[in-house]
Amino acid sequence: MSVAAPPQSARATPRGHGELVVAPVTITPTKPLTPTHVKGLLWTDVLVKASSRLGPVRLVWNNRMATVTTQSTAFWHHLDRTEPGTDWSTLTATDIGERYVRYHAGRPRTDPRALDDYLARADATGWIHPAGRRMLDLWRAELRLLGVADPGLAVDRPLATGAPAVLARLADRGLLIDHRRHGGPVHLDGTRWGLPLRRLVGNDGHPNYLLPILRELIPMIRPGRTFLLVCDDDLSADYVLLDRVLGAFGARVARLSLSRVPLAGTTRSSRYGGWRGVTLGDLSAEPGTADRAAYRLGMRLYFTGVLQRRSAQSFRLPLLRRCVGRAARLLDRAPAEADDAHDMEQTLTRLGTAPGYVDPYRLTTSLLGRHPLPPTPHLRALYT
Repeated sequence: MSVAAPPQSARATPRGHGELVVAPVTITPTKPLTPTHVKGLLWTDVLVKASSRLGPVRLVWNNRMATVTTQSTAFWHHLDRTEPGTDWSTLTATDIGERYVRYHAGRPRTDPRALDDYLARADATGWIHPAGRRMLDLWRAELRLLGVADPGLAVDRPLATGAPAVLARLADRGLLIDHRRHGGPVHLDGTRWGLPLRRLVGNDGHPNYLLPILRELIPMIRPGRTFLLVCDDDLSADYVLLDRVLGAFGARVARLSLSRVPLAGTTRSSRYGGWRGVTLGDLSAEPGTADRAAYRLGMRLYFTGVLQRRSAQSFRLPLLRRCVGRAARLLDRAPAEADDAHDMEQTLTRLGTAPGYVDPYRLTTSLLGRHPLPPTPHLRALYT
């Protein structure tokens, strides 16, 4: 079954002993966490915590899905070429991110052969450039303050299967157009579903970002598992194709796409900048009187409730501050005693979706309505 967006009236279906496998698109450790990244991370965090009250949930995060890519390795090659002596451990996320913006602004052309060793090391040993490791360390500290469980930023784990093996499995199902014998690319063929060809391996033998994802997810397919693919709207076409391909291997798949957060009315990739002053590091350093619990709850009220799945409104710091203030008031009147776990499960089931995950927007707006749910200890645990 494939679901792009469950209707608001949908109710959770019991998963029994089935497992929900939540697979958000990974983020290359080349720039700070922007409001768009924060939105995706908080939606995933609330969804995983809430859905795990209804059945087993597994979050899939493997750094190699983001580092065994040209996007990461080409930037790191550029840093080695232009700044071989830089001590990356002393720089901020903004320092590194601004180099990433300047790199793309220069319209770089990299000799593909120069990246061969970078990609081979990243794939074989989990190698990450010192600038990337510094970025991951900064992200971990920011997510710890935000109350987001570390998805595995400090964990090195090989991808579940090798590239040749997964390409062979795709070819066996007629899902590849392979021109490697002629020195050409490999395309993922979704034409049977009315989808265009998508390059999976380039003429240079380098993988598109979809190949590491398939290497991780295809071996995880089991009876009784439901895969929830989480991405931003700009990647929806690729994720529709991933949905169909995983389904061809027998997987039950749902998709959750989230709109990007415009900055000053403009929606664009973080590689083009425009995020200075509104990164997660900047937001966590904003002065105020709220404590950590109010910061964590307020950030979730804003990014999962106010911005919604498909909100087109630009990021608004004053509105975020109001959400943090509202969170503080909600917490002030929160009951100290534990709520009934059975009642909590019933509430989450009512706010669920057909694929079996709890909708973070519907859960969050239950805290914002005219008759809000009190943030009892069980509910607070989902948000902090």
